[in-house]
Amino acid sequence: MKKNVKISISTIFVSTILFMLYLISLYNYLLFHTIAEIFSICIAFTVFLMTWNSAKYIKNKYLIIVGIAYLFIGILDLFHTLSYKGMEIFKDYDYYANQLWIAARYFESIVLIISFANLKSKTQVNVYFIFGIYTIITVVLLLSIFSWRIFPVCFVDCEGLTSFKKISEYIICVILFGAILFLTKNKDVFDEKVYRLLLLSMIFTIISELAFTIYIDNYGFSNLVGHYFKIFSFYLVYKVIIAKGINEPYEIIFREMKQTEKMLFDQNCLLKNQATIDGLTGLYNHRYIYERLEEEIRHSSKNRCAFVVMILDIDHFKRINDTYGHLTGDKILKNLAVILKNNIGETDLVGRYGGEEFLIMLTDTYLNDGFEVAEKIRKVIENMEFMQNIRLTISIGIEEYSGEKVSELLEKADIKLYKAKNSGRNKTVM
Repeated sequence: MKKNVKISISTIFVSTILFMLYLISLYNYLLFHTIAEIFSICIAFTVFLMTWNSAKYIKNKYLIIVGIAYLFIGILDLFHTLSYKGMEIFKDYDYYANQLWIAARYFESIVLIISFANLKSKTQVNVYFIFGIYTIITVVLLLSIFSWRIFPVCFVDCEGLTSFKKISEYIICVILFGAILFLTKNKDVFDEKVYRLLLLSMIFTIISELAFTIYIDNYGFSNLVGHYFKIFSFYLVYKVIIAKGINEPYEIIFREMKQTEKMLFDQNCLLKNQATIDGLTGLYNHRYIYERLEEEIRHSSKNRCAFVVMILDIDHFKRINDTYGHLTGDKILKNLAVILKNNIGETDLVGRYGGEEFLIMLTDTYLNDGFEVAEKIRKVIENMEFMQNIRLTISIGIEEYSGEKVSELLEKADIKLYKAKNSGRNKTVM
């Protein structure tokens, strides 16, 4: 929805600008020409500045080479604007404007096609070298027009366009068609949006050139149409550089930030797990058990609800380690951890209290109910064959919270555990 509103506002804004330019052309064509050219020159300079400052983010070498060229295309267009008939700036020669126009369009079209030569090159684009080459070419073109005066005449009063001007416009169109063919052939190198914008830009440039092949008056309608499509063409290149030089780098930056954030989150989770999880059994460790018991005491005191704690110990576990080895003992501890987790509720807690001792906290539970859970777990373990010919029993001490400290609660449960062990094992004492 927001995107559609944004597009509508942009369309209305552009349409208004174009309509105002048309009204200005009816009032004073020279003013229209000056405003239209300055507008396209500003776009060209902006394209260069954005390309120059975003070159390290733009991975497409074609866009870098083309983007830098627009500074020099804009410079030639600026001289074209200043020398246009009626500006009265360059009074010693009347035909600079058309020569500068052809020079700028040759420059633009040739850059658009030869830049494909470096498209898939693995070498990094040297922006300073490209800038230097463009500077030399621009200086030579300006000298050939203003100083040496060897650039062919393009327009003659009362006769109109010269053959050189007309043929040049067609040659420029052919070069642009070639650029379109290269663009289509290398479509896979460009993003879909960038490809469409470049294609439209080249098509609009061709339309602009064709409009300038048919006019006989510097102030004629075809001249106006040509300038419109030139503005469209420059603006589309500007949109390309916006997409690759600004939007994409920000996307990359935010993507990297999200990746970094996720990495930090994962590392924090890992560190938290290492701090709270027992490495062997995957149950909560002794430290976390104390933290949760403190929380449960606060919760119980506030809401006046009961909970019980039971401490479980594997009977004669040392004998198992001595007989079958510690690896077998570790496997038994892991299997026991799974059994304990599967026999408690979602809000309850099970952890490795130390060695072969485990602790279970049953929330919202009274002593008698806790005793039934403890007996259920004890019988499941008693009737299970953990490994071939290996069976276990456990002793359990269980205590209900009655307002004491965590250490006192655990001490009471521990005393009852030892009562269970000293009275024959494989039983629960409450």
